[in-house]
Amino acid sequence: MGSIDIKFYWAVFLRRLPYFLVITAFLTAVAGTIAAILPPVYRSEASMLVEPQQIPGDLAETTVPINPFEQAQIIEQRLMTRANLLDLANRVGIFAGEAEPMPANALIGDIRDRIEFIGFTPDVTQMRGVPGAIIIGVAFEGPTPELANKGANELVSLVLQENVRLRTGRAGDTLEFFESEVDKLSAALERQAARIAEFKTANVAALPDSMAARRAQQEREQQRLLALEREEAALRNQRATVVWVFERTGRSAGLGALSPEETELQALRSQLIQQRAIYNETSPTIRVLKTRIAALERLVAEQRAARAMPDTEGNAAAPVTDLDVELAPIDERLKFIADEKATIEATLADLDASIQATPANEMVLTGLEREMASLQTQYDQAMASRSQAQVGERIEVLSKGERFSLIEPPREPTRPYSPNRKLIAAAGLVGGVGTGLGFVFLLEMINRSIRRPVDLSNKLGIQPFATVPYIRTQNETRWKRSVILAVLFAILVAIPAALWLVHSYYMPLDLLLAPVLDPAGAGAGAGGEPPL
Repeated sequence: MGSIDIKFYWAVFLRRLPYFLVITAFLTAVAGTIAAILPPVYRSEASMLVEPQQIPGDLAETTVPINPFEQAQIIEQRLMTRANLLDLANRVGIFAGEAEPMPANALIGDIRDRIEFIGFTPDVTQMRGVPGAIIIGVAFEGPTPELANKGANELVSLVLQENVRLRTGRAGDTLEFFESEVDKLSAALERQAARIAEFKTANVAALPDSMAARRAQQEREQQRLLALEREEAALRNQRATVVWVFERTGRSAGLGALSPEETELQALRSQLIQQRAIYNETSPTIRVLKTRIAALERLVAEQRAARAMPDTEGNAAAPVTDLDVELAPIDERLKFIADEKATIEATLADLDASIQATPANEMVLTGLEREMASLQTQYDQAMASRSQAQVGERIEVLSKGERFSLIEPPREPTRPYSPNRKLIAAAGLVGGVGTGLGFVFLLEMINRSIRRPVDLSNKLGIQPFATVPYIRTQNETRWKRSVILAVLFAILVAIPAALWLVHSYYMPLDLLLAPVLDPAGAGAGAGGEPPL
């Protein structure tokens, strides 16, 4: 401190005092004029509560599980579109008194700056760490208390309407989606059922469900065929024996004897006489014997008629030899057996072909049924989801789901929210003093002239006996003072007038200085409270 010449620096400050006064007065006048000219801005706020679902979730679950934070962001983005902002400005009428209509881009930018979504805040009635209610706020700034209150009310209405529209719209879209899914899967099920029915109709003889019956039928036919082959072999042996005896003896071994059918007919008649002594005429045993006897009588009659049947030209039949009489019934039976064997072999061939085709058909049918089961599962799930979507839509339509409800309506402000005129004026004064001191300090830093005796000693190496300061005349003093007063007067009068002209005829200062004032925090009082 002993090396600092305070008296010298004070004298230098007094000599530079006009510069300091001019700069300080200039910045103070600018800030004061701006603080006086800026129009008042009124702010109206509202609070909304995020209410949980009214119906317990274990009884009926909503189909719109939207996070409330996500809802707020979606609503904010939808409301801040150009169309919604223009509609809001027209309904509030905030620019209705303008002489010239504001360009659309400027109007949208201005109305966007007036809206603020305060965001979610926890319930202040709850303790720290304890979950409580969620509150969202909106605010609107206007040039008058009425317009600010009207704009906040319109904004609240839009938020609540958009919340309802968002939830009901999502619930309706969900229901519409599942209804379309149910219709689509129902049509797919019908088409698949038609394909299965068509396939079963086309392959009715080779389906897996009749495989056991066809194998049993195949076994019965094979046993029947084996029995016929054995009977055929016995008949052929009998015929060969008859022919061999006739060739060697000239007569048939069975000449004068009855045919097998006639022998069996006589045996059945004898059996009928015996059974009548035991059973009555309505007994099943008697009826079976009568049926068999009637069938053999017809066969014997046909055999006897065949022996005397004329030829194709109507001539009398050729004499029948004993051999022909003996061989006729055997040949007739052999012919019947041959026809039966052909029928059985054709049946066995068809059964074998159907059995061979069954595995491939089973594979195709299994695939069709598996696809049918998958479609049925999807259909059941879609039906359950549609039922849940119907309940969810009903919940949202009746406003029983999560919703925003107004708990603090907008109020008409009683004092301006901004600008903070005292802060702006004080900032201008502090900035002017600081700028003036900085300018004086800069002048002294670049001034290297000799002004003190110590400068003579340091720079020239001489020791002065005495120093005489510069003495101004009275005219110089009066001239200097007049110039300073004129400059100060010009600053205090011309600067406010110029700013007023710019504000009135070019652009409002609040719009012109918005990029400067907002980052500086001059738009509101300390702690976010409106300034006095």
